[in-house]
Parts: sequence; C-alpha cells; structure tokens
Amino acid sequence: MQTSSEDLVIVVTGANGGVGFGICHRLIVQLSSARPSDAEPYFNAGRDLKRELDIPERAPDAGLTIIMACRDAKRAQVAREKLYRLLDEHIAKLTSPDAYSYAVAFRRNLRLDIERLDLSSVRSVLEFGRAVNQKYEHISHLIFNAGTATFSHLDIPGFLYDLFTHPIHAVEHPRRNIQVNGVLTGDGLGYTWQCNVFGHYVLYRSVQPLLLAHAQRTGLPARVLWMSSLDAEPSFDLDQDWQLTKTLHSYNASKFQIELICAELERRTLEAEAGRAPAMPEVIAPHGEVRHYIVSPGITSTNMSTLLNIPIPGWRYLMLTAFVIVRFLGSPHVLMSLYSAAVAAVHLALVPLFAIPDTRNSPHVTPADKAYPTWHTYHGKYTRASPGRTLTLRFGAENDRWGNDHPGVIAVPVWEEHPDAGEKLLERFERLYQAFVTAEKEGGKEEKVGNGHAR
Repeated sequence: MQTSSEDLVIVVTGANGGVGFGICHRLIVQLSSARPSDAEPYFNAGRDLKRELDIPERAPDAGLTIIMACRDAKRAQVAREKLYRLLDEHIAKLTSPDAYSYAVAFRRNLRLDIERLDLSSVRSVLEFGRAVNQKYEHISHLIFNAGTATFSHLDIPGFLYDLFTHPIHAVEHPRRNIQVNGVLTGDGLGYTWQCNVFGHYVLYRSVQPLLLAHAQRTGLPARVLWMSSLDAEPSFDLDQDWQLTKTLHSYNASKFQIELICAELERRTLEAEAGRAPAMPEVIAPHGEVRHYIVSPGITSTNMSTLLNIPIPGWRYLMLTAFVIVRFLGSPHVLMSLYSAAVAAVHLALVPLFAIPDTRNSPHVTPADKAYPTWHTYHGKYTRASPGRTLTLRFGAENDRWGNDHPGVIAVPVWEEHPDAGEKLLERFERLYQAFVTAEKEGGKEEKVGNGHAR
C-alpha cells in the first residue's frame, strides 16, 4: 500500500462553534485513521471509480495543522481544548492495535492553532493574511464557514402555522426569521454581506500565495470551500443593492452571492487550466492550482438561532423535536449533530479531485427539479432556471431517516435575469479589495464605502 506524507494546513473560519467546530472535529477524527471514510469516493463522477489507481494511505506522521480563525480568542481556546479532548476520547475507544498506534502517531503531529479574525473589519482580515503568510509555508485548504445574520426575531405564530401546514418546507426554508436591513460595519459596508461574503473574498486574496505554494510543494491543487445554505436566494438588486443593505433577506442573498462568486472563480480557473486567458488573471491561480467548491451544512441546530431572541422556555428542545419529525417525514437535509453537518465539507476537503463531480463530468445533475423558492408562498411558485442551465454544483450534508450521514449534490441554476451576475460581482469585489489594500499601504484609513459603490 502506498503512503502519502502530504502535510495539510487547513484554515477554518468560525471554528470555535457551530458547524465550524463540527468541521474541525470531523477532520481530526477522520484523519486519525489511515483510511478516512470521508476520503473514499462517493459520487459517480463520470467514470468507473473501481478502475482508478488505489488511493494512497496517509503516513501516520503526516502533519495536520488546523488554523482556527476566530474573532473571540477565549472562546477559540475553549474550543481548541475540547477538540483535543474529543480526539483523545476517540483514540481511547479504538480496539485495533494498528488503528490505535496510527491514531497516537497522528495525535503527536496534530496542531490546532488559533489566529484572530474579525470578518466585519477588512483591516483585521488583511492583518490575518499578513500573520499567516509569515508563520506558515503553505495552506492546503480554506474552509469559509463563518457567517452571521441580522435577525431581529422569529414570527412565532407564522412559523407554527408553516410547521403544521408545510413541515418540511418550514424547516428547510424558514420564512419567518425576520431580518432587519441597513446594518453597516465600521468600514461602511453591509454587515451581513461583509461578514459572509466580502470578508472571505479578502481572506482568499490575502493568502493566495500560500495556496499556490501548496500546489507547487505537493503537485496537488489547493481547495477553497465556500459555505452556502439551502436558503441561498437571489433576493437582491444586483445593481442598486449588491452590498445587501436594502433587502430584508440579506442572509439568504449573501449565501447566493457566495455561490455566484465561487462559481465565477472556478469557471475562470478551468479556463486558465485549459490554456485560455481569463479576464482578471490575478484573482485565480494561473494553471488551475486552486479549486473552488460550494458546500452546505444542511439544517442543524447552531448558536445562530439565539439571534432570533425567542422568548419561549425550552424552545431549543421543541426545535430539535421538529427536526426529528421532519427527518422521519423524508427530509434528507436535517442533521442532528454538528459532526454530521460537516460531512460534505470534510468529504470535499479529503476526497481525490477525480472523484468530485462537476457540470462537465456529471451532466445528469440538472436544475430541472431544483429551484429557489420565492418569498411569497409555499404553494408551488418558484424562480426556476431553464432545464439544463446549470451554474455550478452545491455539495450538501445529508442523511437518511436513521441519521446515517453522507454528502449530497444538487445543481445551482443560472439566475435567468442576470446570467452574468458572478462576473459583475467579482469585478466589484476585486476593485473594492484593491481600494482597501491601497489604503493599507498608504497607512491611511479607508474612506467608508456607500452601498453599491467602490471608490
């Protein structure tokens, strides 16, 4: 059996809690095995996987460093200690001598590093980029998990009505989480937009040299995983509200923008890999050394629900009960643990590239039966893309009625009204990024940027 000594350096934003913590937990448990189950091909990516060369095992001394990029250092330290404890408990339960000795060797070479990152501040993101460029020789993965929303409250009567009349849709696509608009960061940008989308774009551009260094070091592309949501929807004005300060659904719109940006970066990467000269070559790797993928954790219970300020005692337990019922009714997207919610992200991080389907090798994945619901009704009105018009693929965490988790995939349909939305947004993102970088170099404070305008 071949072995691989490839060392991994993985950045996880928002790693101190929620799905980010679940991703870190699943990564260290999976990689403490010589043959991680999440690294085995799952999808039929247009080829007979049985005919592929045997996938090499990782050497027990192959290093793993997870950079926990968090805003709150104290909470990150608590999470770090818990992760080490969970791994030790997992190792203690191993009964095979070989598996145990491998896991012990892995544990000795595991590093969980904490780096401060506040996505609501471009300066903080740029400082993070400078710090990791000085401390690390390469980065193999970026997992953009951190996210927030400007929830004000939950429309409880409306939610209960939806839950009893359309239980699966009410849980998978909640329409009663009331959001407020007009919230800005200290940089003068839309708060949800900057934290969920633009801050991650700045992070990607800031550590791009380390991603390229990984590809040059190992001969394998680095991977950037952009965390989307089942609730991603084109609920914003592309020209007048691209920083999402006017829409009342900024969280949903930010997740859709993540899909647009990720798809556009991957499209340009594939163009460059094929020898075509893409526009704005500086935003991608010149020869396909960095790949971009969309992931979703499905529906699971996280601390974001506390932003809804629900005044009912025991509400969390009622929600968990609803999750169990909806899962048994047939929803594959309701996950009962953060570890399970991380299955798609960890699979995409570890599986060989040849086993990841895309729109070229998996044409059977079409948006014909997938659509973004409108905001108006549950009764069959959808914003549909034309059959066969697929923007990209979204990989999501799924499970069966008994909780057995696995990755899933659906097509992201083209936004028919704005088929060039990704291209426009990427140009605006890059222009705004360069404005902040220039301001940092000049030692001044960046002028606040109004909604929709990069100066």
